[in-house]
Amino acid sequence: MPHVPTDTDVYEVFAQTGSGSPLNHVGSLVAPRRDAAWHLAKETYGRRDDLFRLWVVRRTDLIVSSADDRGLLAAKTRMPHRQPGFPTTRRRDRSAAPDTAAPPQQQPAGAASDDPRGAAGPAVSRLWLALAEDLFVLGNRLGERIVDYIDLEESLAVGSIGQEALAHAETILTLHGFDASAADAHLFERPQEQWRVSRVIGLLGDWPSTVVCGLVIAAAVSVLAEERAADEPAFAAIRDEQLVHLDHWRRWARALAAWPETSEEFTRAYADVTHRAGDLFGAGPQDTLTHALHARLAALVGDSGVPGSRLPHRPVPRAAGTGGRVLADCLARGRLVREHYAPEVFL
Repeated sequence: MPHVPTDTDVYEVFAQTGSGSPLNHVGSLVAPRRDAAWHLAKETYGRRDDLFRLWVVRRTDLIVSSADDRGLLAAKTRMPHRQPGFPTTRRRDRSAAPDTAAPPQQQPAGAASDDPRGAAGPAVSRLWLALAEDLFVLGNRLGERIVDYIDLEESLAVGSIGQEALAHAETILTLHGFDASAADAHLFERPQEQWRVSRVIGLLGDWPSTVVCGLVIAAAVSVLAEERAADEPAFAAIRDEQLVHLDHWRRWARALAAWPETSEEFTRAYADVTHRAGDLFGAGPQDTLTHALHARLAALVGDSGVPGSRLPHRPVPRAAGTGGRVLADCLARGRLVREHYAPEVFL
């Protein structure tokens, strides 16, 4: 009986034609066995060129994206600061009209809201803008951490999380009516006394504390994004990416808690940070919604596999002018870069 090809008989072929060239996907083939697939690939794709490297992989062993992943893969929506024109455009806008930045196009706190939940709209907006401040500082702080690793993969992971935190902060402002100039002013021109960051920001110091801060902020943002994910794709993308960040911080938390060299220090940091995380949803009046959000935050934090959370049972109010030296250093560095980068650097 002749062999009938199945999905497991399909192989994808990757070839490199020189030591300095990339490894590229060159085609697919059908073969009954792994060894036969490699030899068939060599004869098929190496007849005209000398191959430096040849990879043949069974298609069913590959991890590939699907149509549902397109939002997560859309770099232009996730990380606009990575696009080449972004810094140049910002500087050009400021130099053209340095004193005429448009105010944020927000509704006053007491105004009517288009949010389908009516009066909850302004309160939810306040929560979002407060979390955007937390993300902005966290992203900047993680940018200092990417040079600390011998492990390149971990350095890249932390750098990516930091960049996405900054991108999410900007996306949140955009979704709440800020244009580019208003977002720029909001992040770089307000004095520290007007910022309402969570108290956890002041603990962004050593690595154990940074891990727990990243964990609770990712949990809070994903919880709030879930409220709008069904009707707003941008919030769904933020939720999905922050859940990836949450998994990363959870793995670090479990590792630090398990290692004898770090367990005592991490246990102390975990207790301190979670105790201060009670104000993550404290940017507005305490009501049924904020209590429900806080309960979901407590569930996510408690599901991290690390005992000893001291997260308060109820949300507590945020205070203006917090953040201490961490926020002060973040704002000072940001303003320095903003004011002194030469306009032609990114042209």
